[in-house]
Amino acid sequence: MNYGQILNLLSRRGNEVRGIHLGLHRIATIMEALGSPHKGFAVLHIAGTNGKGSVAAMSESILRAAGWKTGLYTSPHLERLEERIRVSGREVTARRFASLATQVYEKEEELRARRQLDIPLTYFEFLTACAFLHFAGEQVDVAVIEVGLGGRLDATNIVSPQACIITGISFDHQDLLGSTLAEIAAEKAGIIKAGVPVISGCRAREAKRVIRAHASLLAAPLVEIDRDCRIHVVDERGAAVTIDLETPERSYRHLPLPLAGLHQAWNTAMAVAGVEALEAFPVSVAGVRRGIARTRWPGRLDEYHARRRTLLEGAHNEEGARALRNHVMRCENCEIHLVFGALYDKDVRKMGGLLFPLARSIHLTPVANSRSADPAAIAAAQPRFRARMRSHPNARAALRAAWDECPDDGLVVVTGSLYLVGELLPLIRSQGSHRERAQRST
Repeated sequence: MNYGQILNLLSRRGNEVRGIHLGLHRIATIMEALGSPHKGFAVLHIAGTNGKGSVAAMSESILRAAGWKTGLYTSPHLERLEERIRVSGREVTARRFASLATQVYEKEEELRARRQLDIPLTYFEFLTACAFLHFAGEQVDVAVIEVGLGGRLDATNIVSPQACIITGISFDHQDLLGSTLAEIAAEKAGIIKAGVPVISGCRAREAKRVIRAHASLLAAPLVEIDRDCRIHVVDERGAAVTIDLETPERSYRHLPLPLAGLHQAWNTAMAVAGVEALEAFPVSVAGVRRGIARTRWPGRLDEYHARRRTLLEGAHNEEGARALRNHVMRCENCEIHLVFGALYDKDVRKMGGLLFPLARSIHLTPVANSRSADPAAIAAAQPRFRARMRSHPNARAALRAAWDECPDDGLVVVTGSLYLVGELLPLIRSQGSHRERAQRST
């Protein structure tokens, strides 16, 4: 099959979350039938509610800077599906992806004909199988694998990692993962393996107790960022932040953060500690510095000089909205105009309660996703801000209206969903340039 046929095939698999069937039996069955490619490389496995992608991007960049051949598997994508699967920083090509997907599909059909698969692979299972095939075929040394949803029953959890990271626990996907932080933590802790080092960025007390208990039960050495690491902000100039970092292994002085936002200091500590736990893949202090400096992760507090200064942030839950709010409040004083779209299963009331008070105008839009929230429902969840709200038929109309309403020295913030960010990124890029911080050339 060609690339277009593969995209059509995947679109028929349904929405990535609504079509989910948690469980490992399908991915395990097809991986074994394909020769167990997931066993052909080392793995750093990353779960958590927020920050997984940033931590994965930094970890992979550090390992690559140290000279190791790396794989990186993340989700969701912003503009192209191929973004999810990378080797040595390069996205899988459309032709190569079509070849991988054809192999997976043909094997799936064979297994279903023999009744060894109960139902077709889900969208995420299919992509996970393609990623593992690609990494094995490219003979990567180590792959950084981001969990899709949860951990215990996520398709990525068939790997046998050399280290794992749990970035933190907060409320998201409660319908699938549980209604309490302890229940959600138990699902995320499902990636912990016997004797395998685990790095925890959890701060909530009940979640920390669960992670500690799982690590203890499995004799997995545990590093907790707030207990075992020291982070000191030594310089903060707008979006540019420099820290001193002490891990159980080393000290890193005057380390510029590669991504905007003070919360990235925490993510940086997790990435560095996670890479340090990969004993078979040593990385020098200089390698860590190079890898951190070279990290790119679009759509996360990502600023462009377009028709107006425009900040993109894929915050999609309360914790992400709070981090965005903190960042905007630390920026130089300017008038904020918000473009907001979210998925219907997100807590738009709490997100709006954090973000809407900051904005002079709030431009509501549907998201190009079958799980999109109706702008009218978002407005109904925050009636006290109705006078500031404008509803639009699509994201591009919302962004253009926000640009029109924003003064020359103001700031337009696009947020609520990574799908919204990805939808608008091409238009924003076409209207201006990316704002690079000076430290990125370090």
